[in-house]
Amino acid sequence: MKTSKKTWMLAAALLSSTRFVAPALAVDHDNIDAGRPLDFDDAETIAYKEKAIEFGAAVVKPKDGKVGAVGEVEFLYGFKKNWHLNVGVDPSYLSQSGGSRRGDIGDVSIGVQHNFNRETESSPAFGFRADAYLPTGRDSSGVDYRLRGIASRKFGAYGRLHLNLDLSVNSNARSDERSTRPGVILGYSQPLGYPTRFNRTLVAQVGYRANDLK
Repeated sequence: MKTSKKTWMLAAALLSSTRFVAPALAVDHDNIDAGRPLDFDDAETIAYKEKAIEFGAAVVKPKDGKVGAVGEVEFLYGFKKNWHLNVGVDPSYLSQSGGSRRGDIGDVSIGVQHNFNRETESSPAFGFRADAYLPTGRDSSGVDYRLRGIASRKFGAYGRLHLNLDLSVNSNARSDERSTRPGVILGYSQPLGYPTRFNRTLVAQVGYRANDLK
């Protein structure tokens, strides 16, 4: 796949996450998904037979480049209890090596997520997610894969901590690229205005991911 973009987040993520569910409009801030707008997942899945279209975006700055934007649009479907299917695309508008910005529809992703258990007083919620990324984006080649282990736990009165452990696989790595890349993310989510209002969530993360290049 294409070389990873080293990006610095410029804007704090004050996320207003709107979920469109047939037949009604709903808002779900307990189930945080990657790309809304940060990189971590909650261990919980959407409900059985629920359908959702979710959107996320972030302002980024590649090293020595101009300010740009990345986003993600994803369709989710709870095809089985504690399982959901996700199909998405990650468009971007970023600086290139020559200095100009260029739009890219991005790679199409197909994956599943499973929740092993609900959180209890003595145990966090555990789950896993598996994704395949098809080379539909500009300059992409080969199919990439990512396996993610997820643990989520209540932290404070209404906040939650989310630990994500990743293993990314590049099936068509060049000689100067890594074929496998580990990563770890610790995320935090906190509803704002709860319990009187529940339409905004503050999210933050810290983590590490190995670079595509050796």
